Amino acid sequence: MRIQRFLNELCIFKHRASTTENEHRAGDHVYQLMRSIGLVASIEEFKSQKRMAWEMIAILMFFMAEVIFYFSNSSLSVVSGFLGLILFWGYFTTRFKPLSPLFNFSKSRNIIGKINNPDASFKIVFTAHYDTARSGFLWNPKRVASFRFNFLSGFSFIILLFVFVILKPAGIEHSIISLLVILIGGVIIGQILIQLISVFSGKPVNGASDNASGVAAMLDLAAKFKENHLPEIEYWFVATGSEEVGAIGMKDFLKKHKDDFDKENTYFINLDNIGSGNLHYYLGEGMLNFYRFSRELIEAAKKAASLKKFNQVTPAKYRLAYTDAIVPASRGYKSILFLATDDRGMIPNWHWETDTTENIDFKVPKLASNFIQKMVTNLYQILKDKIELNKKDMKQIQERLSSTDEFADY
Repeated sequence: MRIQRFLNELCIFKHRASTTENEHRAGDHVYQLMRSIGLVASIEEFKSQKRMAWEMIAILMFFMAEVIFYFSNSSLSVVSGFLGLILFWGYFTTRFKPLSPLFNFSKSRNIIGKINNPDASFKIVFTAHYDTARSGFLWNPKRVASFRFNFLSGFSFIILLFVFVILKPAGIEHSIISLLVILIGGVIIGQILIQLISVFSGKPVNGASDNASGVAAMLDLAAKFKENHLPEIEYWFVATGSEEVGAIGMKDFLKKHKDDFDKENTYFINLDNIGSGNLHYYLGEGMLNFYRFSRELIEAAKKAASLKKFNQVTPAKYRLAYTDAIVPASRGYKSILFLATDDRGMIPNWHWETDTTENIDFKVPKLASNFIQKMVTNLYQILKDKIELNKKDMKQIQERLSSTDEFADY
């Protein structure tokens, strides 16, 4: 099976950790696979950080400063807290990350393949990251089920801290509030220590499901559409690097190609973690702000899921972490995400040493490829109706203009 071959070839590398030599070599292999399929392939290099923990620690330091200044300078405490919240929101929505350039000491690459169609009215961009994560304290299977709860708890603490901080200049302070500020400071120190432990103890994982499975399914789709592509559509296939350190590759791709994609006629389809479990198409994603995905893509997915052979593919909302899909979605592009979870809604073998080919259920990425192919066919029908409607509108406008010109002759 083509998907199995693609996946196994990527997993020959012990890992593909962001910015490493293994990621570089894996990228070269993806490039060669794209060329063998018949895509017009290219490689784009960009600056990237090696570990995402350093940027997170830098943001946490703003909250630590907020705690310290609470007892000495209320104004600086408010400013530190406000800046920390802005940076925190920007980081977890990917909307802006001004601290990232401070840690971009390494390089990664995006591998891009195209089925050129310069006359196409629409573009579909398939994306799947090929780098792999590092294991660590946060990803231990005994703790990972509480990942979302821990994130929301931490966010609640920093919001509560900011409330205490802005109350002080108004003359509202109490020994109990001061004690709570100190306790929250202890929580922040704990979070900094967890990040540091992750930096020094986290080991790169093989990443069979996360995300060799997504890349394999994407390449399978590329082969299918190369053999039989729909008119009016230009296809792009992008294997992104450095997703695991903050979706840096996806952001760089959009930055470099913003003139290639108009928001009205471009559709992003992201595949991530589809190696085992229950396959879902997502209605939106976001750890903080929830970004809803494209109505047209969801409609096309619903229509595909109504078929008996695809009825196990169900809709869901992704709030657990963020994927490459949030980057175009948060910037106004039409997007959708495909990802598989277990019965608890968790990602199987997430960022852990057990994410290997032995734990891949190849029926899932195959299902994803077949489902997405049908979804794209449904989307094409929706777009075709849109094209016909536009042509009808243009004809009516031309007829009106023609009538106006004839009247003007009198």
